[in-house]
Amino acid sequence: MDYDFDIVIIGAATSGSYFAHLMAKKGYKVKVIEKLGRSKVGTRFDIVHMLKDDFGKFGLPMPKEGDKDYAFVFTGVQTLSPYNNYPKKTNETVVGMHLHEYTVRLNDMAIESGAEIEYNAEFTDFIYNDSGKICGVAYTTAEGAKSVTCRLAVDCSGVSAVGRTKLPAGYGVDNSPITDKDVFFVVLRYVLYSNPNDYLKGSKGWPSYKSWEAPQADPRGAILGIGASLSFEQAEAGFEDFQKSVPLPEYTLTRIEKGVTPYIQSLYSFVGDGFIASGDAACLTKPNNGEGITSAMVQMVIAAEVADKALKANDVSAKNLWDINVRYNRGQGADFALVRTTLIKTVKGASKEDFEYFFKKDIIFSEKMIGGLKIGLADMVLMGVRLIAGAVTGKISSKAIISLVSGLVLGVRLLNLYKKFPQNPDGFASWKTKADKLWNKVGKMSD
Repeated sequence: MDYDFDIVIIGAATSGSYFAHLMAKKGYKVKVIEKLGRSKVGTRFDIVHMLKDDFGKFGLPMPKEGDKDYAFVFTGVQTLSPYNNYPKKTNETVVGMHLHEYTVRLNDMAIESGAEIEYNAEFTDFIYNDSGKICGVAYTTAEGAKSVTCRLAVDCSGVSAVGRTKLPAGYGVDNSPITDKDVFFVVLRYVLYSNPNDYLKGSKGWPSYKSWEAPQADPRGAILGIGASLSFEQAEAGFEDFQKSVPLPEYTLTRIEKGVTPYIQSLYSFVGDGFIASGDAACLTKPNNGEGITSAMVQMVIAAEVADKALKANDVSAKNLWDINVRYNRGQGADFALVRTTLIKTVKGASKEDFEYFFKKDIIFSEKMIGGLKIGLADMVLMGVRLIAGAVTGKISSKAIISLVSGLVLGVRLLNLYKKFPQNPDGFASWKTKADKLWNKVGKMSD
């Protein structure tokens, strides 16, 4: 069969653009369909942050002062307790960008690499061959219904996951939609501070409230963010609670942005015959803050290498794409499972006073853990000793201890399970049963 394209990607935001660039650069004929117009891509939020080191890591263009997508650069992040104490500092340099303008830059990077992007083109369904395997994509434009054939289809459509949720049952990838219980509802307040002494030089975060203060494009201002499960109303209630306990500078509110980001473990399997899921459509977000741009790119770098081999072998079956699952789940997937489990159990089971003790004694919320460094047996033992001391002295509640210990135990079990992700599809059903059982014990942040 002659195909119109080697690869068709659904969605031209950061994930779709990046994967299109990676594959077009390898010489493949790549088409991206995007339901929005070029002037609307990447407009759900104004500002996004990315670690400066990640630009080099992923081969991304870094905005510089004077560029349309440049907003600011700062160094220094503090993570604080519920009552604004015991700051844990990291010295990472962060680049702030205008999301729409940076998405357009990535669109252009993909086009320069050889990809084609069709805007105002909305996915409707996959096309299947006589064997029931994906061989193309159907979509609609202002001119009417269209379709193209391809060897490989990739869903980078975001939270809507329009491609993945259209897959038939049993195709190898979970086709369940992302529900309100699976996301964080995010409210961003853009404010201007009244006193120049309050202008920001870095950012701060308060995990117990799922809240943060970060720079914005105007140096006089800040973004006050809050995330919550279930609804924007819950997020607003959380912000009110946050303001009662954490003193904020006097400010004037200029505007509010709202959106959602997945907050649930990523898919176990990203691949089916002629299909890959990535980005928010695959729930590839960081457990500590819900950010998904670079966490998805970790998977896409793997996917590009594996897909390249599969396309060259003219075999894009799920079995031949399976190494995407193996390499991701045994790597970032395992690490994220440990962190997500520990955070969910701790946040749901600990009071503000418990959090204060955790911060004071470097239990979970230490500079080493927040900075993403590996913790060893000695760190775990020390945390255990401090937990026991807190229990004996009544500094922390029994509920918090049970939740934290449960989170650590379940987290380590999930870490070990992910590290043993099956090498081929034959062992997947058994592995999935074990993973489901553990994640059911963990629950969701929204439970």
